[in-house]
Amino acid sequence: MSVESENKALVRRFYEDYYNNSRLDAIDDMFDPSYVHYTPEVSEGKMSYEEYREHILTLSRAFPHMRVAIEDQIAEKDRVVTRLTMYGIMEGDLPGIPAKGQEVKVDVITIMAVREGKIVEGWEQYDSLGMSIQLGVAQIVSTLKKGPQEKGYFPGWEDYNI
Repeated sequence: MSVESENKALVRRFYEDYYNNSRLDAIDDMFDPSYVHYTPEVSEGKMSYEEYREHILTLSRAFPHMRVAIEDQIAEKDRVVTRLTMYGIMEGDLPGIPAKGQEVKVDVITIMAVREGKIVEGWEQYDSLGMSIQLGVAQIVSTLKKGPQEKGYFPGWEDYNI
């Protein structure tokens, strides 16, 4: 088996074990303690291993039955790109967002770096706006009609409204 295939298998096993099999200790088995997670979700742009571990445990408490479907995986050298979809029902609170049984489906793309059989770095992008809309904490502005909060209407720009 090639290094790329082994790396893909490790990352796939993490998602399968952690989310689909609820084996929350999978992160401790598969991630190096020096792991760094890069995400625009936090102001510093990155999280330490302990911060990331707590982040996904918080997510797991809010969505205890979350499942992932891996749509694509591509590996080159020590990097594994994974496109996946997360599905779940919010049963526990997130910071500032009370649980109301909201269903979510979220598209995610990650890049994981693997060295010596451990995940050592990760980069993540996910549809945070779509997730926020599904959780009821954000709204889409209509683009079909004119008027406040609609396409062609610009508050304070009455001379320019179409």
